Amino acid sequence: MRNPVVGSLEHRDLFCRTFIETHLPFEPAALPWPRLEARYVDLLRAFPFWSFARSMEQEADRMIATFAQTLTDAVIREAVELQGYEEGRHGRLLDHMLERYEIDVPAVPLSALPVTRDDFIVFGFGECTDSVIGFGAFALARQKQIFPQGLLDVFEHILFEEARHIVFFINWWRYEEALAGNTNPLARTVAALKYQARAVMHQAQGAQGAALGTAPLDLTGGGSQVILEGVSPAMFLEAALAEERAMMARIDPRLLRPQIVPFLAWAALLGLRMLPPRAETPQRPLASFDKLSMTDDDLRMTG
Repeated sequence: MRNPVVGSLEHRDLFCRTFIETHLPFEPAALPWPRLEARYVDLLRAFPFWSFARSMEQEADRMIATFAQTLTDAVIREAVELQGYEEGRHGRLLDHMLERYEIDVPAVPLSALPVTRDDFIVFGFGECTDSVIGFGAFALARQKQIFPQGLLDVFEHILFEEARHIVFFINWWRYEEALAGNTNPLARTVAALKYQARAVMHQAQGAQGAALGTAPLDLTGGGSQVILEGVSPAMFLEAALAEERAMMARIDPRLLRPQIVPFLAWAALLGLRMLPPRAETPQRPLASFDKLSMTDDDLRMTG
């Protein structure tokens, strides 16, 4: 298959059509939610980030819907509106899960600030980071069999939707950059790194704002400990990169993939592998490092 020229109408039609055609209609309440034993419900309640996650999805729904109204390209606007709908559905899915399993979390007030194009870009780069972290956590939860398969199936679909979102986003951003004449790879990578840094800062501020009381949000405490227990940073990165590759393999290969976060994760993993082994670190990784070596295509930063 021939890869379309980035910035061409063929490219635009491919990333928009692929996103729209892979949308799966469903309502959260109609999903096959499993009946959970009390120990699983207690574990869900112990996770510290439900309030923050729900508010992020709800805020994304509002922000993307507002941004979509500013778009003049009808093809792109349809796809962006669909992304906003899916983000809102993620929020409703979390609402349904929290209600179904009687998990009480505080609501976080949503922003009413105006939305700019930069807000959408920062959000998109933030999703590139969130997705890789989510891939790693999901892969570890599955490998350690922490939750019943029925619940993992629900969240696997949500993670694939997030994979679709970041592929759509990076193709849209590259398309817009090409139309604007920003085709220098180095300048584009520097711009992407700046957006990525802004996204990390924005998410850190949001997590702090969603913290209970005056304590910071501890993403390694509570239920997260069950996933991270006995897991070294290298093992987490291996699991995240392997899951990222599996998710991306399900998407049309002609489309660009986000590369900055996977590249940084791979570089960090390589650095960790070069360190002398620590006696308390498990020696058997959860995924094969040999399968995670980067190809020449991986080393080209497309986002």
